[in-house]
Amino acid sequence: MLLDLRETVRNSKPIKYTLITIIIIPFALVGIGSYLSGGSAAPVAEVNGQPIDQQQLERAYQQQRQQLARMFGGQLPEAFANEELLREQALQQLISQQVLENEVARQKFAVGDATLARAIRNLPAFQVDGRFDSEAYQTQLRASGMSVPVFEQSFRDDTAMNQFRTGIADTSFTLPSEAERLNALARQTRTIEGVRFDAEKAQQSIEVTEEEVAAYFAENKDSYQFPRRARIRYIELESSAIAEGIDISDEQAQAYYDENRSSFVLPEQREASHILLSADSGKEADQIAKLNELKARVEAGESFADLAREFSDDVGSADLGGSLGVITPGTMVPEFEAAVFALDETGALSDPVVSEFGVHLIRLDKITPESGKSFEEVREEIIATMQQDEADREFFDLRERLAELSFDDPESLEPAGDATGLEIRTSDWLDSETDSGPVLSMPQLMSAVFSPEVLEEGLNSELIEVGDRHVVVLRVIEHEAERPKSLDDVRDEVTDALKASRANDLLTARQEMALNRLADGESAAVIVDGDEYASAIEQLVLERQSTELDPNVVSAVFSLPHPDGEVVTGSASLSNGDLLAYRLDSVETPAIPSAQETTAQADQADEVAAGADPRLGATEFEIVLESLRKSADVDIRKNTSP
Repeated sequence: MLLDLRETVRNSKPIKYTLITIIIIPFALVGIGSYLSGGSAAPVAEVNGQPIDQQQLERAYQQQRQQLARMFGGQLPEAFANEELLREQALQQLISQQVLENEVARQKFAVGDATLARAIRNLPAFQVDGRFDSEAYQTQLRASGMSVPVFEQSFRDDTAMNQFRTGIADTSFTLPSEAERLNALARQTRTIEGVRFDAEKAQQSIEVTEEEVAAYFAENKDSYQFPRRARIRYIELESSAIAEGIDISDEQAQAYYDENRSSFVLPEQREASHILLSADSGKEADQIAKLNELKARVEAGESFADLAREFSDDVGSADLGGSLGVITPGTMVPEFEAAVFALDETGALSDPVVSEFGVHLIRLDKITPESGKSFEEVREEIIATMQQDEADREFFDLRERLAELSFDDPESLEPAGDATGLEIRTSDWLDSETDSGPVLSMPQLMSAVFSPEVLEEGLNSELIEVGDRHVVVLRVIEHEAERPKSLDDVRDEVTDALKASRANDLLTARQEMALNRLADGESAAVIVDGDEYASAIEQLVLERQSTELDPNVVSAVFSLPHPDGEVVTGSASLSNGDLLAYRLDSVETPAIPSAQETTAQADQADEVAAGADPRLGATEFEIVLESLRKSADVDIRKNTSP
């Protein structure tokens, strides 16, 4: 065991469990994937002879999709829905991860047990009321399908990797002269003259015959296929569905309210001042007599605050006129607290009160009555909370059993369904083009359906996370490969593709001519005259963050060499299909004296000069990583799709 992290805390009060996915851990790139992979499938890549298998890639891919979906409110935008691109990015992350792991091991970075224990204890997701809770720790790991040793080893390795990363990123610095140059470059502007060709307008003007459409389809028929599809049996487990079937009585809800009253009701608060006279044990009588004299002086009209400043031995409150501020039940020693809450009106004085600190004369300064919500006001909220708490506990237990049973008998869901009492459902045909509902159409579920282990080997899937405390396990019962579409199936699609191809050919030729004329010094206005598809871009001034053009085009413009007497031109395809031809006319790099800099610019310059700019550290780390990758023996297999 690692210290006492794994000791089960018994009889702890119920807590709201949260999934491990909310833990903010600086995992390097894809984190724990490599520890959970089975390693049985053929590798999709090797790094210095160490394999990266299909299962690791699938986990990394799913993790990336889920992270993107969370960034956009739970739905993956269409712009990020390119499965091939996301898989390639996930694979590159895994390769970088392995390269870093190799380098960290070579340099012997390590994290000791005490450091690891302290780091885990400080993770908010494993705390209850601000303190580490072993039950929360183990429950959340079980919920995520991880054992304690696997998590701790993963966390240890990733912490070591972060030490390596921060050792590079946090030690980067910039000389003042470099900072000055970087700030000037950041404010640089570039002016272009150009011609933009409208792809949509060109496509609308093109006519194609039925024969041409048929010929184009025949040449490209491999691009027009019905997607592979499958029918599945599956078990779905969702905490919110469990909660709907849990009954909570009013008596149970009332007991919860009483037990957790402080969560709903703010207790009465009082503000008080005191005069403290220190007294040795057995000598309190003299101090009591003295405080009775002071009490009489206050009752005669003297200022309590002035007397506290003069006589009180409590150095913390004497200068404040004896004020102790707000007092709530349980914050003071019992004798003092009882006396404060026995006073019934503002300004009332207590009799002398003996405590372990001495003898007190107390004045009540303010009463703030109890406030909050009654049981009736929060009854429905409490019932919902209790239902969800009970459902979460049942969910985690069922989740663990479901994972074990579906793994132990990988060729059937019947044992898992019988043992858990969960319904086994059968789907209609599923494919990548058909909306089969919010769960069955989820990318991570579809990826599992068409993974080699499930589709080809006929095994049960692993548990698939499809939402917060919502999992599915499935198996394929029938599947069909891709099959060709007929021309009638895709006639409109083929027609549009042919028109787009013809339009692109037409505009590419015009783009080339425009580049030549721009290079000869002609203005955009002259070039577009008489061209129904062209529009002029006249002396457009771009900054590095300009949004008038696609970001990749702006970046390309800023990567061009300065004109310096030479003609510099460029071309680009925009995201909507439009084509662009442009000429770089001027580059302006302002030299702004420090006295004229804005406060923000001056602060930025100070940050960079002091080495506080995180962008520089990130860049240096990327340079190191790229160097390590180039020196590594990386072998990527071509087929990385499931």
